[in-house]
Amino acid sequence: MALTRTNLLLETEKVRRLRKTLRSRSNSEAVRLAIDERLAAEAGLQALRALRNVGGPEDVFGRAPTRKA
Repeated sequence: MALTRTNLLLETEKVRRLRKTLRSRSNSEAVRLAIDERLAAEAGLQALRALRNVGGPEDVFGRAPTRKA
């Protein structure tokens, strides 16, 4: 993973809360972790949209409630 130096204007209190939440050692680490988590969430959402576009998951165990039309 290549890193590059970037200057950002961030709210100090939000960065402090982010560092505490993510238990990161630095502001840079906190921002990198937040970016990684957001990108992973977006990838998951895209996968769900793609699954929905092909008809959704198959209920192989017959446990899902039936949909009302």
